[in-house]
Amino acid sequence: MATLLFSSQTTVNAKKRRCTISFKEHLINSQIRATELRVIGEDGSQLGVMGLSQAMKLADTAELDLVLISPTANPPVARIIDYGKYKFESIRKEKEQKKASKQAKLKEVQLSLGIQDNEVAFKAKAARGFIEDGCKVKVAINRIRGRATMNADKGIIIMQKFAESMNDIADTETPPTKGGTPGRNVSITMILAPKKKK
Repeated sequence: MATLLFSSQTTVNAKKRRCTISFKEHLINSQIRATELRVIGEDGSQLGVMGLSQAMKLADTAELDLVLISPTANPPVARIIDYGKYKFESIRKEKEQKKASKQAKLKEVQLSLGIQDNEVAFKAKAARGFIEDGCKVKVAINRIRGRATMNADKGIIIMQKFAESMNDIADTETPPTKGGTPGRNVSITMILAPKKKK
C-alpha cells in the first residue's frame, strides 16, 4: 500500500532556509484493502475486530471517515474520525512543535566597525529571516584589535542602530556587551529574540 506525502514549503530568504511541514497521509474509506480491521471509535473506545464492510457501515452511520492508522498491525488498526479535522489538527501541532524547537536555536550575524549602510541592510535582511523562522540572533563584532579598540564604543552605537532597525519583529534579549581584553582583543555581542505575542 502506497503512502502519500503532503508537504507545504515556505522559502524565507535568498539562502532558501526552508520550514517544511510534512503530513503523512493515511488510507481512508474505499482506499483500505484489508479484509479485517481492529476498529477504534471516534471517542477512542475499542469497537473490536470486524470486517471492512461492517467498519465502513459504522463510519457511514456516524458520517465520518474510516482511517487506517496502523497498517502493519495484526490485524490492521483503523479509526472512525473526521479525517479533514484530524489532518488540520496534525499539521497545526507539527507547526507549533517546529516553532518551539526553533526558538532554542541561535543564529549569528557578523558586523564590523567599518560596516557600510548597504552592508547593514543586507545583514538586517538575513537577521530578519532568522527571526521570522523563530530563531534568536546573536549579533557580533569580533576581533577588534590594536588601535581599533579605542573606537569600540562605535560598535555599541552600530549595534543599537541595528537593534532599532529590527524593532518591529525583535526584542533585544541581551543588550550590546563588550568582552575580551581591553586594548588588545575586544568583541561586542548582543542577542535579539522574536517579539513575544501579546
